[in-house]
Amino acid sequence: MNIVFVGGWAGSEEQYQELAETARFLVPFTCFDPTELPALIGDGGDVLVGWSTGAHMLLKDCHHLFKLYGKVILIAPFLSFTDSFPIRLIQGMIAGMQSDPAAVVQSFHENCGEPEPPSYEPEAHNALVAGLEYLVTSKIESAAEMNLSNCLLVHGAKDRIVRRKAFEKLSSAIKGADILKVQGGHKISESELMSIIKG
Repeated sequence: MNIVFVGGWAGSEEQYQELAETARFLVPFTCFDPTELPALIGDGGDVLVGWSTGAHMLLKDCHHLFKLYGKVILIAPFLSFTDSFPIRLIQGMIAGMQSDPAAVVQSFHENCGEPEPPSYEPEAHNALVAGLEYLVTSKIESAAEMNLSNCLLVHGAKDRIVRRKAFEKLSSAIKGADILKVQGGHKISESELMSIIKG
């Protein structure tokens, strides 16, 4: 099975190790610039998965490419990150990246519900700050024009990052997509993710 996975802010292959062994694993900001994503996924495949910021980027810039995949799974997508997080909180994270970046990343992963959070990598600092700055301003304006018949939108009931109101704002705007509610937090378990991919 040909799988492409586009992760979230401060993401790492450590988060989904089984998936990373077989999928093409793309991490925004640290591995690619948002403008590069359409070219990176343009070859198509069996399954395209986006998680959090990755799901947002795919919807914003790559929805015209979804037809190249048999199935598209978007976990914790959002129209704008500020629908969940006030700008002042994101700006607080940006400021914290200058004083104690490891603590900012650790706190974020804890709020994701990570049982074993990936560690902060100092060489990724500038890319992570750029990612937070992107999340302050990035918005999907054209959701009502999308018809995503091969798309599954997934949201965890205990998600503390992309809250229910932000998910529902997106899911109510998009036509044609199926919706799956799961019991997890922002980061759903790898076993559940693999079950969704194979289902």
